Amino acid sequence: MEKKLQDRITVTSLALFCLALYLNSLWNLFVFDDLHTIVHNLYIKDWRNSILFFKGLYSSEIIPKGMFRPFLMLTFSFNYLFSGLHPLGYHIINILIHFLNGILLYSLFRFLRKDTPFGLILLLSLLFIAHPLNSETVNYISCRSDLLVTFFILAGFLSYLKGRFLLPLFLYALGLLSKETALVFPLLLFAYDFILRESLDIGEGGHSQSAFKWFQRKGIFYIVIIGISISYWVYRSIVFSLSAKAILSAPLSSPIRSFSSNILTQAVITLFYLKLFIWPHPLNIHHTIPIINSLFNPLAYISVIAIMIMVILIFILRKRQPFVSFNLAWYLICLFPKFYAVLNYPAMEHHFYLPSFGLYLIIASLTGNLYLKYRRKFIYLACGLLGVFTILVCFRNHEWRDAFSLWQATAKNSPSSATAHNNLGIEYAQRGLTIEAKEEFNQALSLSKDKSVHLMVRQNLAGIYLAEGKFQDAIEQLNEAIRIHPNYYFIYHLLGNVYIKQGKTEEAEKAWVKGLSVNPLSSDIQEDFGFLYLQQNRLKEAKDYFQKAIRSDPDAYLAYFGLGQVLELESDIEGAIKDYLKSLRLKPNYAYSYYRLGRLYVQKADRRALRYLKEAVILAPDYAVAHNDLAVFYDSMDPPQLELARKHAQKAIALGYKVDKEFLKKIDLLPE
Repeated sequence: MEKKLQDRITVTSLALFCLALYLNSLWNLFVFDDLHTIVHNLYIKDWRNSILFFKGLYSSEIIPKGMFRPFLMLTFSFNYLFSGLHPLGYHIINILIHFLNGILLYSLFRFLRKDTPFGLILLLSLLFIAHPLNSETVNYISCRSDLLVTFFILAGFLSYLKGRFLLPLFLYALGLLSKETALVFPLLLFAYDFILRESLDIGEGGHSQSAFKWFQRKGIFYIVIIGISISYWVYRSIVFSLSAKAILSAPLSSPIRSFSSNILTQAVITLFYLKLFIWPHPLNIHHTIPIINSLFNPLAYISVIAIMIMVILIFILRKRQPFVSFNLAWYLICLFPKFYAVLNYPAMEHHFYLPSFGLYLIIASLTGNLYLKYRRKFIYLACGLLGVFTILVCFRNHEWRDAFSLWQATAKNSPSSATAHNNLGIEYAQRGLTIEAKEEFNQALSLSKDKSVHLMVRQNLAGIYLAEGKFQDAIEQLNEAIRIHPNYYFIYHLLGNVYIKQGKTEEAEKAWVKGLSVNPLSSDIQEDFGFLYLQQNRLKEAKDYFQKAIRSDPDAYLAYFGLGQVLELESDIEGAIKDYLKSLRLKPNYAYSYYRLGRLYVQKADRRALRYLKEAVILAPDYAVAHNDLAVFYDSMDPPQLELARKHAQKAIALGYKVDKEFLKKIDLLPE
């Protein structure tokens, strides 16, 4: 079979398979870090903010600094420009990059192992596309950083193999601007030159050269790439020179592990990834790995010995099996940044994405002869694996469909994860399941001594107590949160709302003023002030705060809703309708905007009123006043729809609404 035909078959097969595999993930929602990276991130919502990404800014949300990824954020800005906050476009880009990485893996096979059978290369490329361990990287939109950095490193590496030197430097720069782990690229090139150069016979004139002559010829390239690395690190350090205030304003991160403890923990995780590669179960967004503080811990001892054996094998196999030696080095080099960086979540599946390429290349090297000898059995086995992997990925895609499903699965598979229980508690609370939510929050508190976890759980419990009317309990939780981190603005947003429920307006204003002093761009607190002043009929001040909230966050649907109410009171009906419609574009299931629109269309004698009032009661079946107004509208129709009017009037009464007696007499629900 001609090489061009083989290439076409591969591209077509990988494209169709990748799309079919992740088809049921296309409508999954934003989850976890997607909220501050995309949903609430003001910076991606205006192209004029693009320069901010090169100044060390990542999200308009107050989060711990440290991620310098301007190219990644530009891709999210691109998505937002064309699809707003609809996840479909974001998922399509992630799937596309995963497919391209599969093509690059195939290209590596073809270039480095020209003697490898085409069938084996195709099967291994399909296995990479289908491996369940990669499903987090594809489903989790924020993990586009790993997809991009892998793409740029693989493309740059292939360009280097083909003797091009300017293109690899450009791709390396793009990799650095996508994720910090791109710094491994020079190490990969060095490992390639050190291990594989002679075996691939790539010296001048087809003859192997001494290492000295080889590096003498490549000296300028290495000097430039090292210069790029140093320049990147210096620039990154400058932009992350935080002021004291910025440090205080950032939410707490996980407890800092010592450098030695992090090395030991990552040694254990290095083997843990191999286990998941061979047996991908259970898969989790948050694996709980014990923090290792001593080399005498059996896990640490075994892991360190295993890694030492891998390093020794790299040198032993350099002459006998250079391809295996290099790709073993690839695996360890690509995991090296995790040993240096103290990550909040040290073991996440997407960290394995780039290192895994070394393992696929090792498998190709070790199974070539077996494939030729047992071709049919090999194909049956590979197809069986592909079938199993496909089923696992489809189930995993389904678990990623929304935050509730994801954290429910995570808490089940990783019961000792405080993060999973806290986030599952949030999802229960949003569904009104307060008993289950409290159980999850208390479970999180009992499992973790991490201050950041306690901070989040305390404010979440406060939200539940506020909804239950247990104001003192809510205040106690928020005061404890303030004790943990006195400069986290969202606490003051909640505290002010508790005071408002108690009728303590002055205390609420003081809390919100404190919150705005910490984060002047908090649209939540600006909305709080807007609704407070709206209630007090201070329309000008209310309008100013709603407009500030919209400037702070163009997706602040509550601000548009509040602004619509102000405009109603100012008799600007058309302007109010416009803002209510904007709020619905941002929050399509917001019943109160439908209700207000219905009322305004009634005033305009516009039949669209029926649609909006009906939608309001569908979305909020317990919205009594909406049922009452809908009953009135049915009665006003020509001819009157009395049965429907009676139905909704009775529903309003059952919900405790005082329906006008004259109206009830008119529709024959009350005797004359």
